[in-house]
Amino acid sequence: MGTTRPIENIPKEEIYYFKGLKRTYSNDNFEAFKVKLEPCLTNIFSYKNVKIKLIYYDDSKKTIQRSCGETESGKFDSETKRLSFESFFLVDYRFEKEMPIEFRIYGDINATIYTSLPSIMGSRGQKFQKEINGTDIILEVKGYSYQNKIYSNLKIDVEINGKIAEKALKYSIIAKGSDERPRDQKLYCSELQQGQLNGKSINFKQCVIPDIYICSDENYKKNKICIELKDCQREKIIGTHTCFLDLLILNKYTVKFNSSTSCTLFIDPIKNYSFIDYLRGGMQINLSIAIDFTASNLEPNDPKSLHYLSSYYNQYEMAIKSCGNIIANYDYNKMFATYGFGGKFYGKYEVDHCFPLNGNENNPEIFGIDGVLKTYREALTKAKLHGPTYFHHFIEKMNNKVKKQIDNKDFNTYHILMILTDGIIEDSDDTIDALIEASFLPISVIIIGIGNADFTNMNILDADDAPLSNDKQKSSRDLVQFVPFNNYRNDPIKLAEEVLEEIPRQIVEYYQHQNISPKEPIVNISVKSSDFGF
Repeated sequence: MGTTRPIENIPKEEIYYFKGLKRTYSNDNFEAFKVKLEPCLTNIFSYKNVKIKLIYYDDSKKTIQRSCGETESGKFDSETKRLSFESFFLVDYRFEKEMPIEFRIYGDINATIYTSLPSIMGSRGQKFQKEINGTDIILEVKGYSYQNKIYSNLKIDVEINGKIAEKALKYSIIAKGSDERPRDQKLYCSELQQGQLNGKSINFKQCVIPDIYICSDENYKKNKICIELKDCQREKIIGTHTCFLDLLILNKYTVKFNSSTSCTLFIDPIKNYSFIDYLRGGMQINLSIAIDFTASNLEPNDPKSLHYLSSYYNQYEMAIKSCGNIIANYDYNKMFATYGFGGKFYGKYEVDHCFPLNGNENNPEIFGIDGVLKTYREALTKAKLHGPTYFHHFIEKMNNKVKKQIDNKDFNTYHILMILTDGIIEDSDDTIDALIEASFLPISVIIIGIGNADFTNMNILDADDAPLSNDKQKSSRDLVQFVPFNNYRNDPIKLAEEVLEEIPRQIVEYYQHQNISPKEPIVNISVKSSDFGF
């Protein structure tokens, strides 16, 4: 058997084989993407000598800009009335950022078109179109995911059986060398598990074989792996077994290490699609908003109120606008269900914990984020702040809505529930139950804490340290992100980045857990000499 070496000593071209060692759906895997932007001009009726330059801004105030290169002069097609370019722009894209950009068109046509990367990537078919002022000419930009390879993950369940005398066991998976890859590579090492007496089985956590090993050649099923079982208390190898991958794929395979110890392996191959691949498949992100109307906010005519109505945005409005405007790019119809909770609304005597702010129980959706802000202000003049603070009512409402969507075989809409609250919730158990149910559905929950309250219980809901659980089950995945507004009150851009940064990972986790592929395959784009990058 060959030896494995520390990662820092491995030549650069080999490090890629170790990609899976820390593969835990970390932000490093999901937060940044490369996208390809293809510009063209349409509705042109004669040849124009035109080039296009792309400018990227490092901040939404457009004070720090960088050029992403420029095209050659366009090629005119008299039949289609299009001016197309062989060159394209290759840019970094992050879901949680505003990412303003501009296309500077110059030559026989001079114009500047402002937009943003989210508005392109969130549009239907990733196609952006805008008419150049004073003309019938349209700038058209298409966005594509930029990937050189389709990846695959292989999940392995390992179970140790036999008579085990309370040993601390680990197993390793080693990729055996081949002509193309002469050295053995350690792909995975399990967690430590304590054995039990009387032949009880030991269940290890699932592992993931690095995708590069699976896709390193066309006939990956003939790749060899070695399973090595070790008694860590005695520093002794109990046994090893080498086999081809194709013996394990979709088949339960039993390995006999010795007369008393064996293990069962099962490999379930899945495609490792990216967030952009689901966008390319037509996935939309639907935003719903729940706003705290409890009395602890103070009345909206009080300057100390968190709901204070003046010529400036209050904290609730700042949070809705900064986060909502980014999410809105990914919803084709820009309609957002908006609720108030913990108040008495529109003259009602009872406290309502899930009241549609537009007053329409049958259709709580409001057009546009500006429409949401306008309706919120109107509702404040017609509501009586009260309490207590309950979350489970509107989370359960969201769950029921999404379950109906799934019953109708609609898997291409993902939902984000944005909760804005100033206080401590008083229904923790019911809320945890509702969130655990939501973890099995295409739902993410973002909670923004407004004001200076003690938000300790919100960090419990965030569940970064341990998954949410009740007496019956655990959440299937992390779906909650909590952020205190005060940490970013002077920087709404950073607030949005912090609130939204986990969304792409959560979306991919849901679809992969459900084995749901994008409606369209990954678009693989070959690199051209005309590529630009930054």
